[in-house]
Amino acid sequence: MLSAPCPSSSVSVTMSHEPTPMPPFTPRGTSLPRPPAFTRAAATPRAGLALTLGLVAGLAAPAGLPTVQAQVITHPDALNSLGAPPPARPAEKPAARPVAGSNEMGPHATTPSTTANPATAIPPAAIPQVATTPPANPVLRPPEVHVPLHPAPPPPEVKPDPAAKGRAARIPGGTRLYFGAQSADMNPRMIAALQTLASVMQRLPDQHVMIAAYGEGNGDDASTPRRIALSRGLAARSVLIHAGVASTRIYVRAIGLPPENQIGITPDCIDVTRSGVVASSPSPS
Repeated sequence: MLSAPCPSSSVSVTMSHEPTPMPPFTPRGTSLPRPPAFTRAAATPRAGLALTLGLVAGLAAPAGLPTVQAQVITHPDALNSLGAPPPARPAEKPAARPVAGSNEMGPHATTPSTTANPATAIPPAAIPQVATTPPANPVLRPPEVHVPLHPAPPPPEVKPDPAAKGRAARIPGGTRLYFGAQSADMNPRMIAALQTLASVMQRLPDQHVMIAAYGEGNGDDASTPRRIALSRGLAARSVLIHAGVASTRIYVRAIGLPPENQIGITPDCIDVTRSGVVASSPSPS
């Protein structure tokens, strides 16, 4: 056995040359015993130094020579000179997993800054003012529809016939015109009487003109007296329209043969009166 001190670490090493026993014969098929497992104590500095020297001594022995065994003795003063062991690092806590529904997208997710940019800051909403009085009721006006008016063309103007037989008589509220037999022609006196009535109607815009026309004929033929009466009534209407009376204010009745009990009315006349006035016997002219 050989013993040698180690000046640097005050460690003495003892070496002995003893023959290494041969391992026992193991038949085929049997398992070899496992080498002893290293324990956690080997990780300490003292056990590590002893293990290292033992391995170096075993590797340094050539094949066929007896195995050299080393015994390491550590001096306490040499261990104190190494100083205190470094402090143990605290165990790191596992990273918290992101909660479902949060804004974290992974371990590299950054927390948004809570400091708002003054340039993009949203100003507070203004409080609307409440009216002290209710609004006025809306005025609904009907839409203006421009309807083109197409007034009816005026009837042809009646020319006075100086040779026409007839006369004009004044009655309450109007005039009565007498015509020749089977004729609708008018002389200047008859037209002048109608123009005088038209000037009166212009001063009475709320009244209408009623024309009751009659015609000659026999009792077996009712069509002929009405056709003659209609032609006389339309002639008087034409004179009034050209004198300034609106056509919508003139109503013509083609009666035909006059009733038997009507006093002063003959089949050859027409009565032109204002509305609301009943014709009667003509007054002396």
